[in-house]
Amino acid sequence: MNTSTIVQATYENGVLRPAHPLDLAEQQVVQVQLDIQTTTDHPHITCTPGICGGRPAVRGTRIPVKVLVKYHQMGYTLAEILSGHTGLTPAQLHDALSYYYDHQAEIEADIEADELTVLLDHFDLEIDEASVFHSAQRHSHR
Repeated sequence: MNTSTIVQATYENGVLRPAHPLDLAEQQVVQVQLDIQTTTDHPHITCTPGICGGRPAVRGTRIPVKVLVKYHQMGYTLAEILSGHTGLTPAQLHDALSYYYDHQAEIEADIEADELTVLLDHFDLEIDEASVFHSAQRHSHR
Protein backbone atom coordinates (compact mmCIF):
# COMPACT_ATOMS: atom_id res chain seq x y z
CA MET A 1 0.00 0.00 0.00
CA ASN A 2 1.41 3.37 -1.03
CA THR A 3 0.01 6.24 1.05
CA SER A 4 1.43 9.69 1.63
CA THR A 5 1.23 11.52 4.93
CA ILE A 6 2.80 14.84 5.84
CA VAL A 7 4.40 14.79 9.27
CA GLN A 8 5.89 17.82 10.94
CA ALA A 9 9.16 17.13 12.70
CA THR A 10 12.06 18.99 14.23
CA TYR A 11 15.69 18.14 13.52
CA GLU A 12 17.89 18.71 16.54
CA ASN A 13 21.29 17.32 17.50
CA GLY A 14 21.25 14.75 14.71
CA VAL A 15 17.78 13.42 15.51
CA LEU A 16 14.56 13.95 13.54
CA ARG A 17 11.70 14.14 16.06
CA PRO A 18 8.09 13.98 14.81
CA ALA A 19 5.73 16.50 16.41
CA HIS A 20 3.24 13.65 17.08
CA PRO A 21 3.77 9.90 17.53
CA LEU A 22 3.74 7.92 14.29
CA ASP A 23 1.74 4.73 13.84
CA LEU A 24 4.22 2.64 11.85
CA ALA A 25 4.56 -1.11 11.43
CA GLU A 26 7.83 -2.73 12.54
CA GLN A 27 10.57 -2.20 9.97
CA GLN A 28 8.28 -0.13 7.73
CA VAL A 29 10.25 1.85 5.17
CA VAL A 30 9.45 5.56 5.03
CA GLN A 31 10.58 8.23 2.62
CA VAL A 32 11.51 11.62 4.07
CA GLN A 33 11.26 14.84 2.10
CA LEU A 34 12.75 17.83 3.89
CA ASP A 35 11.13 21.24 3.77
CA ILE A 36 13.72 23.43 5.47
CA GLN A 37 12.15 26.37 7.26
CA THR A 38 13.72 28.53 9.87
CA THR A 39 11.14 29.03 12.55
CA THR A 40 10.62 32.36 14.20
CA ASP A 41 9.01 33.41 17.45
CA HIS A 42 5.78 33.88 15.45
CA PRO A 43 3.84 30.76 14.38
CA HIS A 44 2.79 32.08 10.95
CA ILE A 45 6.17 33.59 9.97
CA THR A 46 9.20 31.74 8.59
CA CYS A 47 12.53 32.62 7.05
CA THR A 48 13.18 29.94 4.44
CA PRO A 49 16.28 29.90 2.23
CA GLY A 50 15.20 30.32 -1.39
CA ILE A 51 11.81 31.81 -0.49
CA CYS A 52 11.61 35.62 -0.59
CA GLY A 53 15.38 35.82 -0.35
CA GLY A 54 15.27 34.14 3.05
CA ARG A 55 13.53 37.19 4.48
CA PRO A 56 10.51 36.87 6.82
CA ALA A 57 7.41 35.65 4.98
CA VAL A 58 4.02 34.19 5.82
CA ARG A 59 4.37 30.40 6.30
CA GLY A 60 3.17 28.42 3.30
CA THR A 61 3.04 31.47 1.03
CA ARG A 62 5.49 33.65 -0.80
CA ILE A 63 4.15 36.81 0.82
CA PRO A 64 6.94 38.78 2.51
CA VAL A 65 6.09 40.43 5.82
CA LYS A 66 7.43 43.74 4.42
CA VAL A 67 4.73 43.75 1.70
CA LEU A 68 1.89 43.40 4.19
CA VAL A 69 3.47 46.02 6.46
CA LYS A 70 3.86 48.46 3.57
CA TYR A 71 0.16 48.12 2.66
CA HIS A 72 -0.72 48.71 6.31
CA GLN A 73 1.54 51.79 6.44
CA MET A 74 -0.13 53.12 3.27
CA GLY A 75 -3.47 53.10 5.10
CA TYR A 76 -5.07 49.95 3.72
CA THR A 77 -7.44 48.31 6.19
CA LEU A 78 -6.88 44.73 7.27
CA ALA A 79 -9.98 43.72 5.27
CA GLU A 80 -8.56 45.40 2.14
CA ILE A 81 -5.20 43.68 2.57
CA LEU A 82 -6.92 40.32 3.04
CA SER A 83 -9.11 40.81 -0.02
CA GLY A 84 -6.01 41.48 -2.11
CA HIS A 85 -4.24 38.34 -0.91
CA THR A 86 -6.59 35.40 -1.34
CA GLY A 87 -5.66 32.51 0.89
CA LEU A 88 -4.16 34.78 3.55
CA THR A 89 -5.99 34.35 6.84
CA PRO A 90 -6.67 37.07 9.41
CA ALA A 91 -4.43 35.21 11.88
CA GLN A 92 -1.56 35.20 9.37
CA LEU A 93 -1.96 38.92 8.68
CA HIS A 94 -2.14 39.81 12.37
CA ASP A 95 0.94 37.66 13.04
CA ALA A 96 2.84 39.37 10.21
CA LEU A 97 2.06 42.78 11.70
CA SER A 98 2.96 41.50 15.18
CA TYR A 99 6.26 40.20 13.78
CA TYR A 100 6.89 43.67 12.35
CA TYR A 101 6.34 45.35 15.72
CA ASP A 102 8.68 42.82 17.36
CA HIS A 103 11.34 43.26 14.62
CA GLN A 104 10.74 46.80 13.40
CA ALA A 105 14.33 47.70 12.51
CA GLU A 106 14.76 44.53 10.41
CA ILE A 107 11.52 45.01 8.44
CA GLU A 108 12.07 48.77 8.00
CA ALA A 109 15.51 47.98 6.54
CA ASP A 110 13.86 45.49 4.13
CA ILE A 111 11.31 48.12 3.08
CA GLU A 112 13.99 50.79 2.66
CA ALA A 113 16.09 48.45 0.50
CA ASP A 114 13.19 48.33 -1.97
CA GLU A 115 12.89 52.12 -2.25
CA LEU A 116 13.50 53.42 -5.76
CA THR A 117 16.35 55.73 -4.81
CA VAL A 118 18.20 52.88 -3.09
CA LEU A 119 17.70 50.60 -6.09
CA LEU A 120 18.83 53.30 -8.52
CA ASP A 121 21.96 53.90 -6.49
CA HIS A 122 22.66 50.18 -6.14
CA PHE A 123 22.43 49.61 -9.91
CA ASP A 124 24.05 52.97 -10.76
CA LEU A 125 21.02 54.23 -12.68
CA GLU A 126 19.21 57.54 -13.19
CA ILE A 127 15.72 58.35 -14.46
CA ASP A 128 15.28 61.21 -16.93
CA GLU A 129 12.25 63.52 -17.33
CA ALA A 130 10.58 60.97 -19.65
CA SER A 131 10.94 58.27 -16.95
CA VAL A 132 13.59 56.41 -18.95
CA PHE A 133 16.37 54.64 -17.07
CA HIS A 134 19.99 55.48 -17.98
CA SER A 135 23.36 54.53 -16.60
CA ALA A 136 24.44 57.17 -14.10
CA GLN A 137 28.01 56.82 -15.39
CA ARG A 138 26.90 57.83 -18.89
CA HIS A 139 25.56 61.12 -17.55
CA SER A 140 28.58 61.84 -15.35
CA HIS A 141 30.90 62.01 -18.41
CA ARG A 142 29.24 65.11 -19.84
